Amino acid sequence: MQIKRDYSQPFFRDRKSRRRRYRLIAALLGALLGLAAVSQRAALERTVQTLVGAGPTATPLPGVLALRASQLAQTGDLTAAENLLSTVVAERPENIAYLYEQGVLLIELERYDEALALGRQIIDLNPRDVRGFALEASSMVWQGQASAAIPIALSGLELDDSFAALYVTLTRAYVDTNRWGEGLDIGERGLSLHPNDARLNRAYAYALQSTGAYEEAMTYLERSIELRPIYLPTQFELAGLYLARGRDQQAIDLYDRILSASPRHARALLRQCLAYRKVGQFARALGFCEDAVDSDGSSPEALFHLGQLYYRERRFDESRDVFQQCVKYDEGAYGLSCLYRQALSHYYTGDCDTGWELLQESLLIAQAREGVESAVDNIQQGLAAIAADPQCPTYAESDESFQN
Repeated sequence: MQIKRDYSQPFFRDRKSRRRRYRLIAALLGALLGLAAVSQRAALERTVQTLVGAGPTATPLPGVLALRASQLAQTGDLTAAENLLSTVVAERPENIAYLYEQGVLLIELERYDEALALGRQIIDLNPRDVRGFALEASSMVWQGQASAAIPIALSGLELDDSFAALYVTLTRAYVDTNRWGEGLDIGERGLSLHPNDARLNRAYAYALQSTGAYEEAMTYLERSIELRPIYLPTQFELAGLYLARGRDQQAIDLYDRILSASPRHARALLRQCLAYRKVGQFARALGFCEDAVDSDGSSPEALFHLGQLYYRERRFDESRDVFQQCVKYDEGAYGLSCLYRQALSHYYTGDCDTGWELLQESLLIAQAREGVESAVDNIQQGLAAIAADPQCPTYAESDESFQN
């Protein structure tokens, strides 16, 4: 049987309709598959981020940031801790706990004016909160205003006679105002309440040193370090006391401990240099002083001691240059000492003219100051040496002029 087509209708109508439907279905399937892929990728990214701890998170709450700051402070990173607390305080400016903790860190970072402002801010918020008095008084003691700090700290004790920070502050304040007995008494009272407070042990050692009880002071500093092993100022105090009392190896060991934790610590490098120089190990001392200057090339103290070691080794070209840098960064005691030693280094390298000129300049500076008689003597001896040196004939007739 023959099937006849109806030629009044388009020949490919049904085929085209089916193709359009297929294309539409394919497009829809593609879109669905694409959405599924995106969803799966996002889920995968979230999973990976969660596993590595890098997932997108909301801004941490102030309490979380404060906890992180406390953890950083315990590891010794005081700057990072204070930066976090600064953020917290900006969000919660009326939270006294945050204000106080930031203020304590500011004191340890030697930013006393800022800590003082926070203490007064706490008092404005709550005149009955002991933390404001403690922070204000402590800031003033470290600024050298011990006399003014004492009545503020005593007012704080009237509010809370068990607050450890007030005993720390009063112990130091009494010592700084030459009231040594009261310093010892208040320190002992504080320790009876807080025997495991590192700051209080350190403050009591300070009072003991003021009365000459150095061995006992070392014991309390050692105890403070046991309680707070990452706090460097106490370690420096103890090492300095060890060195002053002839316990040189203990001092060296303690500086080594500091440097093992902070290898480029300029102050520790310099103190280790001086410790080795004290025990006569000059080569090791020189290496540490060089490292100290590499770590902080603008420290007049480090430059002075490095220059002295070069001078001792008769490395006058190097001592001359180091003393010149020292003069550049200091116009005080180190600057004067470096200036006339720079002059002598010039002389010993054969430069009589510069040596004479700088000695004359340093003599004028020294004669205008009090308490530098030994420097004047050294300068005059240098001038006399140049005047008597046949290699410096220009100054042969000047041996009396520099003494007038």
